Amino acid sequence: MFFILGSPRSGTTLLSQCLNNHPDIFIPDETDFIIPLSFVFDRISNPDLGKEILFKIITNSNRYKFSIGEYLNQKAIFNIINDCNYHPAVILKALYLELAKISGKKIAGDKSPNDLSFLRILVKVGGIDDPTIKILHIVRDIRDVMVSLNRVKWVENIDLYFPRFWTNSNLYLYSLYKEEQTKYFLIRYEDMVRSSESVFSSICKFLAVDFKDSMLDYRNFNSRYKGMPAHENLYSSISQNKIGIYKNKLSKKMLCSYERQAREGLEVFGYFNKNKGYLKIIKNKIHEFYD
Repeated sequence: MFFILGSPRSGTTLLSQCLNNHPDIFIPDETDFIIPLSFVFDRISNPDLGKEILFKIITNSNRYKFSIGEYLNQKAIFNIINDCNYHPAVILKALYLELAKISGKKIAGDKSPNDLSFLRILVKVGGIDDPTIKILHIVRDIRDVMVSLNRVKWVENIDLYFPRFWTNSNLYLYSLYKEEQTKYFLIRYEDMVRSSESVFSSICKFLAVDFKDSMLDYRNFNSRYKGMPAHENLYSSISQNKIGIYKNKLSKKMLCSYERQAREGLEVFGYFNKNKGYLKIIKNKIHEFYD
């Protein structure tokens, strides 16, 4: 299995929809049980009790019937959990292996908006320990992310804290796995939309499947997001138009606030250009993922 990990409004939905277009890849709609599952493993050591709680959490989560519940009924979930050793990576692999099997695909992945923000607990309990579990990490310039977040108005007062969350969570993931090239793949949103074929070819190589041109055809995307204001640009050709939108949208005061809060992340991921030489080094290092 694999995880798609990224902050909200970073291109995770576009990435997952393109991957779902592949004949060998399956990703259910967003889940919401993986982080709660991780807390169970951290707090409950008794396997029998833990498995009982896991079953209830997964099958009663708000997203269950819209995501993995569309493919795995409660009996299937119960059997998978109870046939596995009491370990998060083992149970997650078994669930997603069955999802791939039922959907007739080679590999299945997960996209959950909460996984990156609460990654530490998933890492702590060993939820990503298995060497065959892979990570697709997508980042996007926080300044553009903030413009997008404020447009959809999901959360109040997000300007006060989210740039810090963005830099902390993305740097934590990057620092943990950046040297593990068979496990971890870094994607910049800007590269994904500028050089889609090149980036997705590299992603496919990383996931051990062949690249297909059809992956990039928005006409094959799942229709569940149609009509949603937050995804109004999803059902059109991949475009570079949203790169650098902050330049015409942010006041100088807000721009300075975002850059101050997220400076380290902007530098590490190649978005801060105060030192052009340093920026070039970082960008070259990031592009090694695509070679």
